[in-house]
Amino acid sequence: MTNYDALLEKVRELGMDYRWSRMFIKKLSDDEKAFPVSKEQAQWALERGFYPGRITLYGLDEDNYKNFVPDFGYFMLHPLNNHFLKWLDKTTLKYVLNSNGCECTMPDYYAYVENDGSFTYLMNAPEHIAKDQDFLMNLLKYKGVLAMKPNSGTSGGLGFIKLEIRDGKFFENNKPIEESRVNELRDSMRNYIITEYAHQHHELSAIWPDSECTLRIIMVKDPKKDLYAPTTWSCAVSYARFGTSVSGGASNLSSGGVGVGFDFETGKYNDFSIRYKRFCPDGEWMIKCHPDTKAEWSNLGLPNWQLVKQNIHNICQHVSSLDYLGLDVIITEDGMKLCEINSHPAIDYEQIMCGPTLSREKIKEFFEHKGIHSFDSKALCQAYMDCQE
Repeated sequence: MTNYDALLEKVRELGMDYRWSRMFIKKLSDDEKAFPVSKEQAQWALERGFYPGRITLYGLDEDNYKNFVPDFGYFMLHPLNNHFLKWLDKTTLKYVLNSNGCECTMPDYYAYVENDGSFTYLMNAPEHIAKDQDFLMNLLKYKGVLAMKPNSGTSGGLGFIKLEIRDGKFFENNKPIEESRVNELRDSMRNYIITEYAHQHHELSAIWPDSECTLRIIMVKDPKKDLYAPTTWSCAVSYARFGTSVSGGASNLSSGGVGVGFDFETGKYNDFSIRYKRFCPDGEWMIKCHPDTKAEWSNLGLPNWQLVKQNIHNICQHVSSLDYLGLDVIITEDGMKLCEINSHPAIDYEQIMCGPTLSREKIKEFFEHKGIHSFDSKALCQAYMDCQE
């Protein structure tokens, strides 16, 4: 049995970022529960920088492990972006992308709720709605549905909120609420952005209608051999996330959603999707269709994809002082909306949905340029072995 508190301290001694080390240990704990292995297998995986369960998840062996991004190296690389990382703050991003043809990619921003609860009205706040204590209620009645999300972190545990009014009735994340709850939310939010709610394309609703499908696309800036050459970008990961009855409608995999990889050039889905194993009572975490609607991935592809792909390239070029972007995108009827950009997104199950990340030359060059293999994973293995009880 692993003493995770002791291992946390040892991982920090190895130089891992203080906050990220806690996440590293949490994911190691989850891995051990989902994919138990022998002591010998654990040692083999850890000496190569992987969580032990990756042997099962990835099918790791001596011949293929170098094709996968190792967990230890990926966490040790944090932060992958430079001081321009501040651009990715959700509120700042709206202003950063408000020019150069990127304006259409962001939802309308109506207000920001400060840490003291006061409202700062943003660029798309309707002029005809009075800026007073009833602003949120009146905005909701005018728009019908709003998205409210933390600017950073979880902001008191409220998380993402879909606030809606239909036929005079109020809903929070699709669940009925009393009208008074709207004002409770208004008074509880801190460090929150109130924005337009982006509705997904009808073809995506046919797969799962109760929440929006969000794409996760990880783009890497190609290392330059010629320092004066134009910047180019490559796609490391591209997959779509759909909600399920298990996830309560949420699309993220950590809540029980499903993820299906797609070809970045064509937008065509892969033939299979995945769910986190802990949400699979039968243990089958690779599936051929949506578990509720039975939509089969092999027959489908993303709508509006060529337009969306061009917008993604435009965004990357616009923020090209950054190196590594995890874009969350909703495809709409006439284009796309960017929810946020993550600076260091997860890259584990993604390597099943989208294939071994380091097997593609440009992605391998990027991570090697960043030093993915420069960390002493044998020291990690020794730390792990020292913390067994």
